[in-house]
Amino acid sequence: MRYTALLAAFFVLLTGCDTAPESGPDLETEGTAYIGATVWSDGQAIPNAALIVQDGRVVLLDSLATTAITDEMDLVDLSGHYIVPGLINAHGHVGIADGLDTGGAAHSEENVREQLSLYATYGVTTVVSLGDEPEEAFTVRDLMDPADPGMARLRLAGPVLSPASEDDARETVLDLLDLQPDWAKIRVDDQLGRGEKMSPDVYGAIIDAADEANLPLAAHIVELEDAKGVLEAGADLIAHSVRDTEVDEAFIEQMRETGVCLTPTLTREVSTYIYAERPDFFDDAFFRAHADEDVLEQLQESDVQERFTGEAADYYREQLPVAKENMMTLHEEGVTIAMGTDSGPPARFQGYFEHKEMRMMQEAGMAPEDILQSATAHAADCTNLEDLGRLAEGAWADFVVLREDPTEDIHHLEEIEAVYISGTPVE
Repeated sequence: MRYTALLAAFFVLLTGCDTAPESGPDLETEGTAYIGATVWSDGQAIPNAALIVQDGRVVLLDSLATTAITDEMDLVDLSGHYIVPGLINAHGHVGIADGLDTGGAAHSEENVREQLSLYATYGVTTVVSLGDEPEEAFTVRDLMDPADPGMARLRLAGPVLSPASEDDARETVLDLLDLQPDWAKIRVDDQLGRGEKMSPDVYGAIIDAADEANLPLAAHIVELEDAKGVLEAGADLIAHSVRDTEVDEAFIEQMRETGVCLTPTLTREVSTYIYAERPDFFDDAFFRAHADEDVLEQLQESDVQERFTGEAADYYREQLPVAKENMMTLHEEGVTIAMGTDSGPPARFQGYFEHKEMRMMQEAGMAPEDILQSATAHAADCTNLEDLGRLAEGAWADFVVLREDPTEDIHHLEEIEAVYISGTPVE
């Protein structure tokens, strides 16, 4: 709602001052002031706040009582609401699937844009896509105006690197650089004995080559010893929770000393087995609001459900409690956890799975404020995102307006009133 200068003056009277407050910045320029909400950012909450945005960026966040609102500003009254920074998925995938289809038809700019718009609808305003995106995703990223993206922001890793030998590692990284990726990605995983695991010599050579190119590298792992190995070699992000056994003190110390973050991707484990029968969340109105009904019908066909049974499904179901416990152990020991889901492949529903992930983090024992930090400031820091993840002076004005307080219960993040990216509401 937009108000006149007269109403602005009246609002100042209502806050207990008969003139504009003497203290605080006096912003003599146009912009938009979002007033009255409780604004949470980077672990701090400001009740009855004034969040002022100009040219897509935050220029001020302070108490409304100490902020001078100028006649030139538009006012948006959000009294009784809550504002948090836009959510960041530190491990997603964009453009690799369309519904359950992973063929070439899915690899289009239109599909990438639709998926980024879907993320934004759920309050996920930035996605770090860690691997196997089509070239069309790079086109969308490169054409995106950061001051007016109109969809979730995008960072990309490109093809997952898997050179045949140590000697091929440098050339593989150099080929990747042609795409100007934001990250590199490797997989150190034998797929439960169905494949050959990348050797330490090879992944060490890839990590060295990426480091020389100033390109951060994320490592997909399953087992503890591989997580230790990629950390020792210099990986910059552990792209899943350890799932084979409990983390030990040596690994915890490695994580603390290196400052490397971990993305839990608990919903990735769920996606391997949950569709063996009709999942309960198919009845969740928050999910159904944006779900593709054709995809839901396909997932309830018996031959499709059969794909979610067998050795892999059993393993990840049984190891999910281990993954949760390891996430909590690392969190409690001071290791930074960045919210990540691995959403984007078939049946890993973008936008909704980020909320499901955060629910699971809360169920595992993480406090709502810690989850919010994980999905905003920590996710930004862990993936080298400048001017994102916080509502602070100079940051992009990416934020979510909520009807309930998410610091009381992370489920309240689903009470979305509006989403803004660069200060522009998401349609």
